[in-house]
Amino acid sequence: MQIFRLLVIAAAIFLTGCAATGPRYAEVEASFPTLRSGYGRLIIYRSGGLGAAVQPDIKLNGEIIGKSQPNGFFFVDRAAGKYTVSARTEVETVLDTELVEGRTTYVQSSITIGLFVGHPRLTLQSENAAVQHLPRLAYTGGIPVAPRTPRAKAVNNTAAVSADERNRPSGPVTLDDLSGLLPPAR
Repeated sequence: MQIFRLLVIAAAIFLTGCAATGPRYAEVEASFPTLRSGYGRLIIYRSGGLGAAVQPDIKLNGEIIGKSQPNGFFFVDRAAGKYTVSARTEVETVLDTELVEGRTTYVQSSITIGLFVGHPRLTLQSENAAVQHLPRLAYTGGIPVAPRTPRAKAVNNTAAVSADERNRPSGPVTLDDLSGLLPPAR
């Protein structure tokens, strides 16, 4: 009986360490970048459940865009069009979806029972279904977002735009563009 208790405690500690950490969706949603013209957003989330230690990479058209972490979410913005979302453990799961300009597509990731390791499962979700889970999930993505920072609004008055912003070339975002969003080095 004593060994059983120790195993349960060890398993609980191990599984607790597997859950995503970071700011919650409710804290960072306001700081998501505004979608560019011609782009859609893909939010992938996993609200816990079976197989917490199994965290497969999530790919979009073969490119790794994040990990399926329990109680976590991330997002990517891509040009509107058709895409394939996939995840692999001992089997590969594939979901075809379409990103629509100016809209957000939600995909829920989960793990089901497998022979040796859990199998990934990807399901398309409505916004109504996704918003039931997202507020308590931790942000695990690579795009820097700041808790409780208001979303940047489009400015129609060019006098209110700084000289740096007016002179900044348009195009893809670089690491230099994002450096101001990162916390100072410790």
